[in-house]
Amino acid sequence: MATSHEVPDGRSEPPAAVALATTRWGTGPGRALLLHGIVSAGATWWRLGETLADDGYEVVAPDLRGHGSSPRADSYLLADHVADIRALGTGWDLVVGHSLGGLLGALAADADHGFTRRLVLLDPALDIAEDRFDTGADAEIEDAIRPPSTRVVQGAHAGWDRRDAAAVAAAARAADATAVAHTLRDNAPWRHTDVITRLVVPTLVLGADPAYGALFRAKTGVELMIRNPSVRVRVVVGAGHAVHRDRPSAVATAIRSFLW
Repeated sequence: MATSHEVPDGRSEPPAAVALATTRWGTGPGRALLLHGIVSAGATWWRLGETLADDGYEVVAPDLRGHGSSPRADSYLLADHVADIRALGTGWDLVVGHSLGGLLGALAADADHGFTRRLVLLDPALDIAEDRFDTGADAEIEDAIRPPSTRVVQGAHAGWDRRDAAAVAAAARAADATAVAHTLRDNAPWRHTDVITRLVVPTLVLGADPAYGALFRAKTGVELMIRNPSVRVRVVVGAGHAVHRDRPSAVATAIRSFLW
């Protein structure tokens, strides 16, 4: 991961963080950070946020730069997103990231070994083949350009709670299409699995079911567990890429078991 930017005289400097808008639940004493995926927003974590708040956590869910109510920016490299996240603080008891948010959480934990005590990655966007990446990137950019309605989202995911459909539709409306395009294309090729092999924090990967369009490959999970004893990998049977919306109870139970 790049951790600096070149400036005109050839020196390098750390990425400048922007102040991210956040959605919050609970008052602690535990501290949890929830990181959303592309074309999403912090408010889409409402269900897990409420669950963790009930379990005694102060929960913070930021909108990534270019998403939700957070500022737009000139650069959307992974290092920029990580700088924004690290500016929210360190020493979290739990960090949960979905898709792009999973990758960003892992990068932040790799950069700062005190960033979190536990890391949970939900179908993380680590390693995506070029042909699949191009198709997926085009679809995500299209969603930001022409956001789907709540009805369309609900129709595509009949098993979701209507509040999930509404939150996802609202997040798509708020996302900046230019930010989405740059976040995806400026960080290609999408080959970032090695960061998981370097993690020293206990990490749980909850992958989607391969039969339902998983982004994280089960074979990769086996390899990671062999290479890094800090990592555990499970597949959430019956869940698609949005595992926390498809199987919310299963995800909450897995996280609680991991924490306790």
